[in-house]
Amino acid sequence: MSGIVKNNARIFSTVFIRWNCLTQSEKVTVVSIILIPLWWLLGWKYLFLLLATSLALHDIFSENGLHLQRPTIPVLSAIGFGLYGILSKYFYSQSNNESINPNSITWPLDGWVGFGLILWYIQSHKIRIRLNVLAWSLTIVALQMVLFWLVIYFVWKQGDYTASRSLFGLITGKGEEFIPGAGNSNYLMPYFPTDISLPGLVRYIYFFHGPESLALFVGFVCLVALDIKNRLWSWLLFSTSVFLLLTSGTRAVWVALPAVLFLRYFFIVGSWVGAWVLCAVIAIGCFAGLSVPAVSNMLFHSATNTAQSTSSFRGDSSEVRSEIYRRTFRGITEASDAKLIFGHVVTGEGVLPGYAPAVVGSHSFLLGSLLYRSGLVGTGIFLTYWVSLIFWLYNTRTGRPISCAMTFVLFSLTFSTMELELPVMPITLIFAMLCTDFKRVVKKENTGLMRKSLIFRRDNS
Repeated sequence: MSGIVKNNARIFSTVFIRWNCLTQSEKVTVVSIILIPLWWLLGWKYLFLLLATSLALHDIFSENGLHLQRPTIPVLSAIGFGLYGILSKYFYSQSNNESINPNSITWPLDGWVGFGLILWYIQSHKIRIRLNVLAWSLTIVALQMVLFWLVIYFVWKQGDYTASRSLFGLITGKGEEFIPGAGNSNYLMPYFPTDISLPGLVRYIYFFHGPESLALFVGFVCLVALDIKNRLWSWLLFSTSVFLLLTSGTRAVWVALPAVLFLRYFFIVGSWVGAWVLCAVIAIGCFAGLSVPAVSNMLFHSATNTAQSTSSFRGDSSEVRSEIYRRTFRGITEASDAKLIFGHVVTGEGVLPGYAPAVVGSHSFLLGSLLYRSGLVGTGIFLTYWVSLIFWLYNTRTGRPISCAMTFVLFSLTFSTMELELPVMPITLIFAMLCTDFKRVVKKENTGLMRKSLIFRRDNS
């Protein structure tokens, strides 16, 4: 492992973290996470490009070079997907004599190219951060959101407010009053006073772009919390994250997270009792569910009622989404060969008059962002990135917690009904670095080096 790797000394003093016991990478990660409220005030813009530039300047002046290894397939495909998005927007604007929206260039440049460069740096230097360090940082952020909720609920009474502009919104001259479609990152909106998450609660956002981003982030925190060995800390963080998730009012994550938790404990129990025993139990359960009328009827009615209650939670939203998906699918199937291959590039017509975000080609990363707007070429590049990234994480799984795999399952499940939300890319970088124990990772890497050395000697002899 390159970089400073310190031993597993006690990194906590009561509830505080020992700063001197952290590696440089862990210090950067901790500061970046606990300053999430600051990134919200700034507008969540250009973070990857700023971080990539900072890393490059640091290594050039202090290490006399970047010392990068050959880029992997996930790195190349991530950068390629960002460049494809920029080129497609450029050629679309040229062919239609339209001006290019700067945001359509800066988002893929920062969110994909900048992300790919940082991933390249992490893989080249084999950077690792410990699970407990990450968990402590996430606990601080969760406490910040709970305190913010207390202020909103008890002091502000969840009342109407005029959203202030973020720093980026001020710099770019956005209007003083927020209107849908003006960009959530340009305004500071901790909650939606007219939406309902739970009875008596409005729909909360806290420090993120929207409730979907919040839901994915706290869903990730839920899964990390279950990997903490301290049971009290684990369940306190998990229960707090579940509460924050409920305040987001995001149904897609509400439904996906229980499925991911079931899968998590399915694998854990399977490792305890053995795969054959677990398969036998599943076979008996499936047989009972399909052949015993009382059991099958109960399961059918339970699933039907769950689907109806989830759909009717915000009935108007469900109807609008269904119409968006229907028209988007029709736009894909009826597209010309060129649009099918290279995508429509931009979103289509509006579905709900007076509400700019409800347009064809939105509200679904798989159906809208990939197949409709990016076409088969863009979809192929993204799938190359996603699959190769998962394979790389699997090949380097030594010392990684199970929350790594489960979080990617959560992301994959939500891609069909949600866009690629803000937290996905930073969380991906975190899991590229995350490990439970430095010693186990170093031992595995040293074993691999010894094997390569023996093979080299054997070949030369």
